[in-house]
Amino acid sequence: MKAWLALEEPMLGELALVVAPSLLPGWALATVLDGSSDRLRKGLLAPALGLLLMFGVSGALLAANIWSEWTLVFAMVGVNVLAYRTINVRHQEVTKWTRWQRLEAAMNGVDLEEINPALELEAEQQRLVRSARHLPLMALSGLLAMLALISPMMQSLPFGVDWVGFAMLAQQAATAGEFTLSGANQGFWTYPPAFPSLAGWISLTTSADAGRAVFLLGHYSLFVLLLGLMGAMDRYGAGAQVMLAMGYSLALFAKVFDSGYPSVASQLGLVVGLLVLLRPSQDRHRHHTLGLVVAVFCVALVHPTGAMYLALLMLSHLVHGLQVEDEDTRALMRTMAYVVSGLVTLGMAVALLVFAPRLFDEAVFSEYGWQGGRPMLVYNGPLLVLGLWAGMALRRTLEGRILITWFASLWVLSLVHLIEGLRYIPVLSLMSYTLYSMALHAFHVPLAALVALWWSPSGRLTPVEGLEDWSPFRPPPALTAVMTVAVMVGAGAAGAVALTLRSHEELWAASPGDLAVREALDGIEGVVFTENMHWGYVWNAPEGVLTTSIPSLGLVHIDNSEHPRASLAIYYNNLTYMRETGMNHALTSPLGSMQWELASSPYWEVLYTVDGATLWRHVPNGS
Repeated sequence: MKAWLALEEPMLGELALVVAPSLLPGWALATVLDGSSDRLRKGLLAPALGLLLMFGVSGALLAANIWSEWTLVFAMVGVNVLAYRTINVRHQEVTKWTRWQRLEAAMNGVDLEEINPALELEAEQQRLVRSARHLPLMALSGLLAMLALISPMMQSLPFGVDWVGFAMLAQQAATAGEFTLSGANQGFWTYPPAFPSLAGWISLTTSADAGRAVFLLGHYSLFVLLLGLMGAMDRYGAGAQVMLAMGYSLALFAKVFDSGYPSVASQLGLVVGLLVLLRPSQDRHRHHTLGLVVAVFCVALVHPTGAMYLALLMLSHLVHGLQVEDEDTRALMRTMAYVVSGLVTLGMAVALLVFAPRLFDEAVFSEYGWQGGRPMLVYNGPLLVLGLWAGMALRRTLEGRILITWFASLWVLSLVHLIEGLRYIPVLSLMSYTLYSMALHAFHVPLAALVALWWSPSGRLTPVEGLEDWSPFRPPPALTAVMTVAVMVGAGAAGAVALTLRSHEELWAASPGDLAVREALDGIEGVVFTENMHWGYVWNAPEGVLTTSIPSLGLVHIDNSEHPRASLAIYYNNLTYMRETGMNHALTSPLGSMQWELASSPYWEVLYTVDGATLWRHVPNGS
């Protein structure tokens, strides 16, 4: 039971391995993207932006087939050096400063009004935002965000089953440097490389279990996402309120509970989007556009859903920017239009040429039904009601209109699920598989941002042209207090549920015995039969052990699979197959049914067992 007990450790060192190399780059990105940010806002933004960049670097190295433990280390060292120079290197002449450097100087009291009056105006607005901060509420929101880290600190394995496949990919990245099929199988997985490769790096560097590395990285991604949203919305005076608004929906929290970690991690790109796109077009500059391009690139390597959502936010910003009459603003929007068109074209080209041709035989898929219908109501109901009210209140502000358009475009995107079963149109099939369970991750952030802007009494909003004297209706203090208390009660209930479920091992994808019995695989070589279910996928098999079963995730290309033949060989006692393939051992779980076949066969005997999980040995002469 030694390996099993090792999984119970908090493993804070593994988190530190990700935090340490990502904080400085994240701080640099926060500084560049928002020169008006102070230490508090940068501290909220840096973990999210740094993790997003680290995902992008790791995923790019694996996609380029040059990923290894040390190439990622050297790459992150280079990124940190660049981040340090970005923050600290300045020209002596003010005229050579970048715009974010000038804005930063203006926030620190340097008079730059003669150089750029608009910049001084932005600095004055951000000073007002800082002075109106409700620091106790910010602290409370930060504590609520920390609830995302409770599960990996209390239990050894996550709930759900998706994490098993991610652990398998992480192990393959760590051992093979690519997503080739494991064990006795030949082929490869096609899956966004960033999340599994970074989890594999954690496992490889610390000798941690790949399943545990995936667990920790997934929940840390949610934690820094919540902090990043607070930092992004703090620019508009709604940093604390966005975290409270997130508490009115189950969506992303349910997705993490079900171990859908890459989908959640891909939302990190929305932190960049909210930070730079909820503003008038004339306040967005070249470095913001470059930041968006980098964000889309990094997010696409994590999961395509996040890239699609960020692209739709960019499109919503573009739609409302084009309505401005000012010629300079129109020039900026044309540049933005070129960038958005280029990114969308590139994404469609990759989808059509690389992934879609492999889906000619697949139909449009919709396990949960229409994602914009009942599932959206189930997982986002209370937040959706608040969002509708907030949308009505903010409909005459630029920020409100951008968020409303963004939400509407996401809802329209969900209509692909209404044509379930349609075959031979691979693009639609690919889209349906990409947007799988989008009710759990598409609408949560847009609605929370909209509600936060309405909720905050000090929110800085931009009225649309012709309505400069109009001000939105804000919730009265009594209602604000009730809404805050409701979130705290819900958070307490969620913590109680987590404490209750931590001891329910029957909810796990694999039993403790399944994990403990794998210790007996040390020293064994050759093919080992494993069951083709979640408890049978061995992501931590010792070198030399060739398992027969593999999880199905992403797009799986199989050149050869031994599992069907191995199963038939056990059912029919095919001794010739056992001898030719060298399959002398088998693993079974108390959760499975193959144990009955092995127990009734005279050609198999128990070698090792733990709580019903059993390692069997083949006996050629029978017993």
